Amino acid sequence: MSEKKFKESDAGDGSKATDQYLTGMKLALTLGSCVASLFVAALDQTIVTTILTEVGTKFNDFEKIGWLTSAFLLPMACLVPSYGKISIAFGRKWTLIAGIIVFEIGSLISGLANSMDMLIGGRVIQGIGGGAIQSMVMIILSESVPISKRPLSMTLIGVTFSVASVLGPFIGGAFATHVSWRWCFYINLPIGGVAIVFLLFGFNPPTPVGNLRSKLAKIDYLGTFLVVAGTTLVLLAMTFGGSDFAWRSAAVICCFVLGGLLLVSFIIWNFRFSPNPIILKELVTIPQIFTVFITSSFNFAFFMALITYLAIYFQVVFNASAWQSGIDMLPMVISVTISSILNGIFMRFTRYVKITFTLSNVLGPIGCGILLLLTTSSPTRDRIGLLIPVGVSIGLQFQSAMMSAQLKAPSEVQGSLILSTIFINFGKSMGGAIGLTLAQLIFNSTGANYLEKAIESVDTTSESSPYYALGQTPAKSVISNPDIINSLPDAAKELVIDQFMKAIKNVFYFAIALSAVALISGIFSTNKKLPKSEDIAKKGDEDIEKKHEIENDNDNNPSMITSSSAPHSENTHSSTKQSSADIHS
Repeated sequence: MSEKKFKESDAGDGSKATDQYLTGMKLALTLGSCVASLFVAALDQTIVTTILTEVGTKFNDFEKIGWLTSAFLLPMACLVPSYGKISIAFGRKWTLIAGIIVFEIGSLISGLANSMDMLIGGRVIQGIGGGAIQSMVMIILSESVPISKRPLSMTLIGVTFSVASVLGPFIGGAFATHVSWRWCFYINLPIGGVAIVFLLFGFNPPTPVGNLRSKLAKIDYLGTFLVVAGTTLVLLAMTFGGSDFAWRSAAVICCFVLGGLLLVSFIIWNFRFSPNPIILKELVTIPQIFTVFITSSFNFAFFMALITYLAIYFQVVFNASAWQSGIDMLPMVISVTISSILNGIFMRFTRYVKITFTLSNVLGPIGCGILLLLTTSSPTRDRIGLLIPVGVSIGLQFQSAMMSAQLKAPSEVQGSLILSTIFINFGKSMGGAIGLTLAQLIFNSTGANYLEKAIESVDTTSESSPYYALGQTPAKSVISNPDIINSLPDAAKELVIDQFMKAIKNVFYFAIALSAVALISGIFSTNKKLPKSEDIAKKGDEDIEKKHEIENDNDNNPSMITSSSAPHSENTHSSTKQSSADIHS
């Protein structure tokens, strides 16, 4: 009897896991589509960070510039869990195409915006489409390539996501400096169009079974509402508490309380009552999958915090333009790219997943910790070298985390591959949104406090004093605005930068804490290796297994053979036809 082969779960839409493996030109086109669409979605997470001041000046509406980031990250994080069931009902291909189209519409609205409110609305629409893109890209890639070969193709996705996220401020600054900030959004239109064309010609999976009514019945509408509304309210409270609203204000308290109640209701509904749960109970109760969820969440939390505040560090301390700050981030970009490529090769040929996953988690706290060595006068060699360890950590993380979770997805549970991938992506999106929000809170609140205390010791009342401007502008506005800092007289600027460094080091301490949690959680991930190519179930293997089962049953029950070979010729002919039908059913 042959050894049972490794098999991933079927999608639950009538197709088999082995039906969608691609090779040759179709695989190349599908990968090209995934890379192009993910690049613009990841880019837009951070591309606005270096154009906030210019946009605020353009629309004379500085009070709302914080929404330009939140309006994108909030819907993207909140809607990720829902896309799994939607893709099972309507197909991954059309879910991704719909996501790209929605993202493109949001990009066009943002580029054409004639007011801050219109721009924020466009960013919300972008976030809705961006969530679908990030979710579907990972699922389509996972369904197109056998798990033994997946690390190499996953490398492309990991490099694309990480590099686009890090380069976002650089590209945004380049457009703002040399063309127009509107091109931060226009650039998405041709790239998204190419992604759709590639997907139409390269990825043609089986059509999900069922009519429109049965497909709509697969979606958990109540669960979707509860998780989206609850997550949105909690993130809104975290985003604007302590800045636009006091922590004890009715608005913030109501958002926390109502959001928390909705999330608790979602948990009860999803795991106890929902006929089509968004998050499978089987996934949450598998420790090796849940620990990857926790690890990915905390890793992406510190990742988003660092790439945002390192760019600000270069702009404030060294008076770098947005373009130059992007160049200063290149050591991280290069280390992310090289480590991700080497990780894909390592996993493909050794089949070990946990080694690089653990190495990534170990390098996380080390990389975040040595960033504390950055000062207001760090030489170029330090600014290059100190960014490399954290870049390597991020580069090793992407494929390892996803492969670790997919290895433990139960093959007997339909849709578990799709929903486990969605589950990990949900953790990354939520982690990134929460991590950046908390980093902003830590930086702004501690920085303002440090600056207020420092201002008390200098003369801000005399117009001839170099510190006079500090007495005319709220400390909170000064510490968070590189343009204001760089416009100050040298003495005042030096004072502010010293307080700025204290605040940004608090962000680094926060990143250390996040990465430490990821390190501890990652210890409990699976030790399972990737299966060999010859050990993976292929198309037609199920028919062979059924034939072997029938033969074994006949060997164990000879009476069945005797009865089936009766002396009546018509029965013999009928029996032969029926056996053949059974084998191929």
